[in-house]
Amino acid sequence: MDSRQALMLLVVTAGAFIVPIISERIGWFTAPCEMLYGILAANLLPWAHDPGAFITTLAQFGFLLLMFLAGLEIDFTMLRRRGPKMLLRSFLAALGLQTLVLAVGLYLSLPPIYILLLGAVSISLLMVVLKEMQLAQTNFGQTVLIVGALGEFLTILEVTAYDLFTRFGVGLPLLLAVVKLAALLFIGYLVLRWLSTSVTRKPGVFSRLFHTRDTAELGVRAALAFMLTFAAVAVLLEVEQILATFIAGAVCSFAFRGHNNVGRKLSTMGQGFFIPLFFISVGMSLRLSDLLHGQTLLLIGGLLAGLILLRLMAIPLLLYAGVPWRSTTGAVLLLSAPLTLIVAIAQVGINLKQLQPTTYGAVLAVAILSSVIFPLLGRQLLRHEMNPARRGRIRQVIRSARERISLGLASPPVSPTAAPALIPEDSGETREVRPPTRLPERRRERARERTSA
Repeated sequence: MDSRQALMLLVVTAGAFIVPIISERIGWFTAPCEMLYGILAANLLPWAHDPGAFITTLAQFGFLLLMFLAGLEIDFTMLRRRGPKMLLRSFLAALGLQTLVLAVGLYLSLPPIYILLLGAVSISLLMVVLKEMQLAQTNFGQTVLIVGALGEFLTILEVTAYDLFTRFGVGLPLLLAVVKLAALLFIGYLVLRWLSTSVTRKPGVFSRLFHTRDTAELGVRAALAFMLTFAAVAVLLEVEQILATFIAGAVCSFAFRGHNNVGRKLSTMGQGFFIPLFFISVGMSLRLSDLLHGQTLLLIGGLLAGLILLRLMAIPLLLYAGVPWRSTTGAVLLLSAPLTLIVAIAQVGINLKQLQPTTYGAVLAVAILSSVIFPLLGRQLLRHEMNPARRGRIRQVIRSARERISLGLASPPVSPTAAPALIPEDSGETREVRPPTRLPERRRERARERTSA
């Protein structure tokens, strides 16, 4: 590492530390703020345009970890709880959205890369907003999460198919690429069956993977080895790595469902350094001068309008999936901010030379603006969904208080240093009363014996 790369490392680590504090103050989400920080750093510091091989490698690892965590966020227990009928409806809603985007894109003769961008669905910011509003476990939250997760999987499959078609064209090479993709999916299926069977039959062998106080962190090592193995196999098979790491995360989520320790540790490691570094490095690749053109601004506005309008057209599909009518607009806004997949599709487009640097910057600007504007508006429109949860918590508190009163436990224990209470009597005089203390029954009996003696 030379002095320039050391300075770049200081810049990105300072941003990874400072940006969450600032984003919390202004009420924005962290990921778009990290991209904005990268844009400002690259445009204010002339030597920061090229991050260097060291930062680029760390950012690439952060990207793979981000897609692995996206697959790990799929809650298969929740999918099973919803039942096959609701799962089928959610899948048809996600498939219908992709079909609608494809039909509109073909009718308007849009380039395939823009069709992928307009149809992208991701649950990264969606999960953050629902957890923040305490809606992730409600019927509305689970329905939107399932639609988003299935839509994300379909989007990744479409991106992979587009990558193969662009690189190999129509013919025998494309057929071989499809066979390789099928081989990757089959490998994921075999690993899933083996892990599920092994965890069920020999839970003791895998118990160390889930220990919270394992100094060797064997579970984290196994998960990272699993992720990087799938990424390496994808490179050898010439398949897109985002699909491989997403499948690896989904396999781990299914095989080790109910054990979230490893997922939390990986999320801590990723969100603490590697994933912020990836978003900052993506922002550093954007030039503000590329956005100051009339055509670029029109492209940004058109993509933002397309993201929201196409999802508004899909409101009947969300109603069919089980989203309440009053909450459809909020759900549409949350599904219109696929930050991670827009960035991933932009990376694929620039690698395949389907996006020019100017249009690449416009796509990144759309990713930032959509992840800032749409979730904030959706959070405001979904305030009413929080009321049932709040009313339920209030009813639970009232029920608990009534039970305590009926059991004679309404008075909480008071410390000896508590201040005396002044309670007015009927005569109008004020007397000093010490709050009653709750003593164990045996101590009460001893006190009565001493009093009687």
